[in-house]
Amino acid sequence: MPVDGDDGFYPTGNELKPEIVSSNRKYRAHVLVCAPSNSALDEIVLRVLKTGIRDENNNTYNPKIVRIGVKALHSVKAVSMDYLIQQKLSGVDRTLDGGRRGAGEYDRIRASILDEAAIVFSTLSFSGSSIFSRMTRAFDVVIIDEAAQAVEPATLIPLIHGCRQIFLVGDPVQLPATVISQTAQKLGYGTSLFKRFQAAGFPVQMLKIQYRMHPEISTFPSKEFYEGVLQDGEGLSRKRPWHSYSCFGPFCFFDVDGIESQPSGSGSWVNQDEVEFITLLYHQLALRYPELKSSPEVGVISPYRHQVKLLKDSFRSTFGDQSRELIDVSTVDGFQGREKEIVIFSCVRCNKEQKIGFVSDFRRMNVAITRAKSAVLVVGSASTLKQDKHWNNLVESAKERNCLFKVPKPLTAFFAEDNLKTMKVERRPPPELNARVLEEINQEVVRQELMNVDDAADHADAGDDDDADMDADDGGGDD
Repeated sequence: MPVDGDDGFYPTGNELKPEIVSSNRKYRAHVLVCAPSNSALDEIVLRVLKTGIRDENNNTYNPKIVRIGVKALHSVKAVSMDYLIQQKLSGVDRTLDGGRRGAGEYDRIRASILDEAAIVFSTLSFSGSSIFSRMTRAFDVVIIDEAAQAVEPATLIPLIHGCRQIFLVGDPVQLPATVISQTAQKLGYGTSLFKRFQAAGFPVQMLKIQYRMHPEISTFPSKEFYEGVLQDGEGLSRKRPWHSYSCFGPFCFFDVDGIESQPSGSGSWVNQDEVEFITLLYHQLALRYPELKSSPEVGVISPYRHQVKLLKDSFRSTFGDQSRELIDVSTVDGFQGREKEIVIFSCVRCNKEQKIGFVSDFRRMNVAITRAKSAVLVVGSASTLKQDKHWNNLVESAKERNCLFKVPKPLTAFFAEDNLKTMKVERRPPPELNARVLEEINQEVVRQELMNVDDAADHADAGDDDDADMDADDGGGDD
């Protein structure tokens, strides 16, 4: 059952739909959740750990979960298979038989953890591991996230364990699987099972509500890639502290006229001017909003690996080794399925020939600009990028919304205090509040006028100046 949509665009952020895994109180479905990459999988695990799962009565509960595989973020260590096994083995006495009992206990505990977990998380490739061979309980449901990014053989791996139902969740207008062989690509190896089902006319349910992006971010991709059907969930228009400057707003394009170059013997590209500007940009954000340094809420992405390396080197030399924990720098492809509070996107390409290579891939562009929750800051050469239809539309959208910033040289001049003051956003009540206040004022004016008419009538009835004076005195004077 394919489900059309990206992990960021739809109700649960990473497509682990709670209603799928809920059942009656006596029985919880045994669910296997898979994704092509460790990063996409860990994003789902973190979401479940943070928000829990809703049952059939919309009540939240925390199911037993386990993350299996050789790699797991420290933040999901507490539910990783190796950690859970070590915790249970720590109470087992292995001294009686020279350690042989320990090996047996290891296998037994591992099998029991898999059987008892309501949700098991694994990458597609690891789901074929022999670790599942000792399970006594089959999976009821298999959910494959980022299914449009997986080659068909990889999608079939978790099905070897059997299941009653499978859900394929993906977005066909985001990045497909990476296939190195051109021959294999031409023969259709890169076509996902999701895409093949969709092309065959299999019914696809599109999830139209996105719960990640500020509406100012979702406006462009909704119109450009999703025919304007995307809707924003509640609470997404919340103002963040950095929105107090227009240059740190929800959607910004920084027009940097840099110089691209190609490292010797490499097919990759770099742009040192963009590296310098992005380093300055992050420095200003961290300086003015220290809360961004308390957790890794900023992601910096680029289509080119060598540019990613330059960015990492720049951050390390400027902010020290701790930058690796505070700033998540990655390729666009490696960031699919993930999200950050703020995402800075380095486009790199800048040349007179106006060639932009695979930056022109609209699916890569779509991934890049939809990873942020509160601010996506695009850094690139407007004149170069505008030769592509989709990029031209993005630049024009930025112009129309007054969020295109021409960056002069030296680049440091952009962040001069006098220049930043011109981009300070005045705090104003929302339009609906203004209208309400205006209506209340009008009602008060009418009420006062009616009271004045009544007072005038009372004074006329009194017909005596002394009485009128007395009434005024008794009334306590002016309101």
